[in-house]
Amino acid sequence: MEKSPGPALAMLLLGEIPPGLHVLDALAKEAEVVVLQAGTIHCGRYLILFGGEVGPVERSWRRALDLSGSHVVDEVLLPHAEPRLAPAIGTGVIRWPAPGDTLGVLQATTPPALVRAVDAALKGALVDLVELRVGDGLGGKAIASLWGETHDVEAAIEIARASFEKTSAAGASTAVIPRADPAVREALGSGSRFFKEFRG
Repeated sequence: MEKSPGPALAMLLLGEIPPGLHVLDALAKEAEVVVLQAGTIHCGRYLILFGGEVGPVERSWRRALDLSGSHVVDEVLLPHAEPRLAPAIGTGVIRWPAPGDTLGVLQATTPPALVRAVDAALKGALVDLVELRVGDGLGGKAIASLWGETHDVEAAIEIARASFEKTSAAGASTAVIPRADPAVREALGSGSRFFKEFRG
């Protein structure tokens, strides 16, 4: 997935696939936005990520919310999204190794809740985004790994927790692991999945 073409980023999680496709069609027709990624995730839900200039993204986001009604499970609109977010959603692993020795981990029950928290954490603290996974392989949940110096990671996790609390993101979980063992770095270097795809 290419980087978002503008500063704004929006994500919508629909509880069912047919209304998800209906909403995707409507938001794409509403304004000049770029659909960065769309498709099914675990639990039979439909996830849409789109971006572009602030005005068009806001118009498409409002249109999507008006149309989807009770089918929306969660959503987030970031008028000025942290630039590392969109590429991370598409590729999973962003940067490794990164300076520092402390790991911060966030988990949310929905991808939009995690994206909102990670955006705030990256803007508010000097940390690197190591991994960002949404939906698949996680039962519809989402996780992110942050890395840096201990005080920076602690600050980032506190910011993320505040985001979870502000939006009532039930079931969110965080951890800070100072002086992470090399085994942790090695595990994260190839992604957090237990079963890795074999490449011969």
